[in-house]
Amino acid sequence: MSVSGQFSLHYSWGCSGPYATTTVTFSGSGTIGTFVTGDGFSGKWSQTNGNVLWRYNGDSAIYAGVVNGGAIVGNMANFAASNHGCFYCSKPTASLAGEAAAGAAQQDHDSAGEKKKK
Repeated sequence: MSVSGQFSLHYSWGCSGPYATTTVTFSGSGTIGTFVTGDGFSGKWSQTNGNVLWRYNGDSAIYAGVVNGGAIVGNMANFAASNHGCFYCSKPTASLAGEAAAGAAQQDHDSAGEKKKK
């Protein structure tokens, strides 16, 4: 499966929940390209066989996952902020739009692993 297109990104820094939700849109040839998230971050991504890797611009978070059916499952790290976590991506559904807004408020860190400003 190519990861090109829009996915719902569910992430938890520290892997202890709750999972916040945002969107991530992968554009490009289906094996390498750029991405943008619903919370305003962007970067580059690559897919080789069933492995997916993406990195945020500005040396922020790095995500590495495995395509499993129609989903991507993996972990992430922000070395600058000494954060790590777990994530999964799924194709979005209409009901996830409201969950994305609610989920983002549940995390102390955004999808790039940066501490949210209050």
